[in-house]
Amino acid sequence: MKHYVAIFVEDEIGEWRAIFPDVPGCEARGFCVDDVMFSATSALHCYLEQNGSLPSPPMDMADIPCMEKWLAENQIDPSKAVVSMVPLHA
Repeated sequence: MKHYVAIFVEDEIGEWRAIFPDVPGCEARGFCVDDVMFSATSALHCYLEQNGSLPSPPMDMADIPCMEKWLAENQIDPSKAVVSMVPLHA
């Protein structure tokens, strides 16, 4: 089973958004971290069904500190973000 790095950020009204740095256009939302984790897993599966494939191999969590430009472009403050691995269920 593959896992993809997701960055979870809370918005101004308290909802959470999951963004996948190496899966452009694949995002998920939820009311809490548990909700967004479930939604993120579903979003990966839907992306795979619609596009036929996902980037391979998935990035490593150790690469995140090197992503300053991507974080800035996506308006993500790393000190307020939650980083996790999201499983891709086949």
